[in-house]
Amino acid sequence: MDAISGVILHVDDDQLMRESLSALLHSDGHVVSSAASGTEAIQLVSDGLRPDVLIVDFDLGQRMNGAETAEQIHQLLNYSPPIMMLSGDLARARFPRITEGMVWRASKPFNPRLLLSAIRNFVHLSRVTRELALRERGLGRDAHAASGSKYRLPISG
Repeated sequence: MDAISGVILHVDDDQLMRESLSALLHSDGHVVSSAASGTEAIQLVSDGLRPDVLIVDFDLGQRMNGAETAEQIHQLLNYSPPIMMLSGDLARARFPRITEGMVWRASKPFNPRLLLSAIRNFVHLSRVTRELALRERGLGRDAHAASGSKYRLPISG
């Protein structure tokens, strides 16, 4: 599979983690928007961000955890982007609402090569899934392109 650049939304309350993961993803050609909290991430999506993939820390240390953040983002979007749920301790993490979508749970620290490989595949999966959903609804590629988001990259095909 050729490298696919995607739009990634990364939510983590740890600034060093946001910066290092953003640098890693940028080096692989992805467009990255980072948020320090669930509230900030939800605002980015409300403002028009349409991510191909969500990377969310489970323990955000705020009012909502990563699963709750992902659920609220899912409700704002007309599609379910794949979710990478990162945490230092996944033993207590529960995913009651978002399990209908694709969720990959990974422990920190993670292997950067494995993460980049997974991201490329998730971007591809996200775009194919959205395109198929649009076709099923009879909207086709024109409706997808007409969304007008400054954050959206065109789907391949």
